[in-house]
Amino acid sequence: MIKKSMLAGLALLLNTSAVLADENWTAGGFDMPESAVFDTARNRIILSTIIGNPGAADGQGSLVLLSPEGDVIDANWAEGLDAPKGMAIVGDMLLVADLTRLHEVDLATGEIRRSIAMPEAVFLNDVTSDGEVAFVSDMMTDSLWRYADGAFTLWLSDPQLAHPNGVFLDGDRLLVGSWGAGLRDDFTTETPGSLLSVSLDTKEISVIAPEIGNIDGITRIDEAILVSDWVTGGLFEIGRDGAAQQTAQFAPGLADISSDGSTLYLPMMLDGTLISRDYP
Repeated sequence: MIKKSMLAGLALLLNTSAVLADENWTAGGFDMPESAVFDTARNRIILSTIIGNPGAADGQGSLVLLSPEGDVIDANWAEGLDAPKGMAIVGDMLLVADLTRLHEVDLATGEIRRSIAMPEAVFLNDVTSDGEVAFVSDMMTDSLWRYADGAFTLWLSDPQLAHPNGVFLDGDRLLVGSWGAGLRDDFTTETPGSLLSVSLDTKEISVIAPEIGNIDGITRIDEAILVSDWVTGGLFEIGRDGAAQQTAQFAPGLADISSDGSTLYLPMMLDGTLISRDYP
């Protein structure tokens, strides 16, 4: 049985990895890298590093600047965060989700302009923005928050969100990656998470692709919607019919994926690396 499982896993790896182009580069030496954002205006990558316990408010987290070629520009661009995770750019600021706070970071200097503390929040995780308005997931309270004009307010709380992690603004809807229902101590779940759609107008929740896995990141390249499974390391493309096709297999810990429109940025949280790959 063990040999059959190993062969099946190898076959899956060979069949799925071929869909992606060879990696452009891998940058390493990071402590729990969680999210990467490409700053187009400044032609650079911003990487959040938790440094330690993802749930600890210990002031150890930081943001790292990298070049498009994967070279570290500034290993300590922004410091003194707790467990920084998802990020998104709004105007001249970078919004950073950090447990119970949302930070406004000056893109020119890396200084934290303001930290918005929300006592109702427990585990703020991912951030998505259209450049003006942003949405933030709270994984432990089945909630979504909205940021606009400097105000940060609770937008939706619903058990159907089933531990929402990844979020991605997509036209008139918000794509939400559910981690799954029945969260265990080891962060696996009784039921795999699904890719959901939330109407920005009515807040109606619908299922796009059911029970994919423990979804962490969501991004889009052209017409392809891509999601990552943190627990297994699987990368999936979601078809128009809602079918999820695995396109690559990475190590466990594939976190908040993102893209610059053609290149995928893949933070490998447990390996301490950031991978750059063209897609498809």
